[in-house]
Formats: sequence, C-alpha cells, structure tokens
Amino acid sequence: MAIQEATPIGLLLRRAQSWQEAEKTHQAVATYFKLVEYFAETDEAQRAKEQLLGLAQRFEAEGKVYMATHIYNRLASLP
Repeated sequence: MAIQEATPIGLLLRRAQSWQEAEKTHQAVATYFKLVEYFAETDEAQRAKEQLLGLAQRFEAEGKVYMATHIYNRLASLP
C-alpha cells in the first residue's frame, strides 16, 4: 500500500512531520502516536513508528532519558 499524502491519514503524517521539522516535538510525538494507535495497519502508521523510534534514539543520545523511555514503553505496549 503506497502512502498518499492527499488522504486524511497521509495529511496527518505530514502534519506530524511538519511539527517535527518545526521542533514542536511534543506535538509531533502525539500526532505520530495517533497514527500508530488509530491506523495501525497502514503504511503511514509504519512510517510514524519509524519516526518515533528515531526520536526516541535522538532523545536517548541527548540524555533525555524520560522522553526516550516514554516512547519506547508506549510503542512496546501496542498490540
């Protein structure tokens, strides 16, 4: 299944990416999790998981262990 930015799910992914690019990390994380939790079987959700893992790794490298752990734990609790 190809990612379509013109779909509502694609637009939601684009919004999360825009938040991330604007350094609005909390908004980006929340939006990525919406994709992962509500649209789990989509390509956009897979991309959101990849972005969340990347953010968690960045937080870990920056010493922001709480944020990294929060993302890892939330991802691990998904079905």
